[in-house]
Amino acid sequence: MKKKMYFVWANPKKESLTAKIVNSMKKQGLENGYEVSELDLYRSGFEGSLEVMDHPVWDSKEQNYSQKVYDLFDEVKGSDTVVFVFPIWWYSFPAILKGYIDRVWNYGLAYGNGSKIPVEKVRWVALAGDTEQSFKKRDNDKYLEHFTINSISSYCGITDAKLEIIYDTLIFDKEPAGSEAYKTLFKRVNTIIDDLDK
Repeated sequence: MKKKMYFVWANPKKESLTAKIVNSMKKQGLENGYEVSELDLYRSGFEGSLEVMDHPVWDSKEQNYSQKVYDLFDEVKGSDTVVFVFPIWWYSFPAILKGYIDRVWNYGLAYGNGSKIPVEKVRWVALAGDTEQSFKKRDNDKYLEHFTINSISSYCGITDAKLEIIYDTLIFDKEPAGSEAYKTLFKRVNTIIDDLDK
């Protein structure tokens, strides 16, 4: 049986660097024998605001979320690996991705009442416009690692979780497709996929 890989990514620009990285990693996953699917949060029409229906009832073992939440959680449940790809805005996620975590990785599904998300591995690929030196100056790398690995992944029962921060991504605004910079970038992110089976 093929292993399944599920991408969740967020960028309002369809032809963004985020999208190019996702496409490269998806291709690598297919070449490595994975069944690959994706959720493009912006193009899917996902609503990032958590409304009353999707707010947990903390003192109840039974939740009654919107059907959209259950449908999207079912997509996660069938996956061996989930890969998040996103630009870093204000040293965190785009709001729509935070909304996805709030709504879909919800109480009683991904955590709470003995629940944990049935995923073996999660990889977080974060794109920073800042240089590595500047980003680390205020320990933003440590903050983001703690947030993604400890506060989310581990809390939901996923022990194999890693964060890759790609710095200085604004240089790609001036890079032509197929340049050495792009080749180096794609090789780097594709290695994340290759290393899943090691």
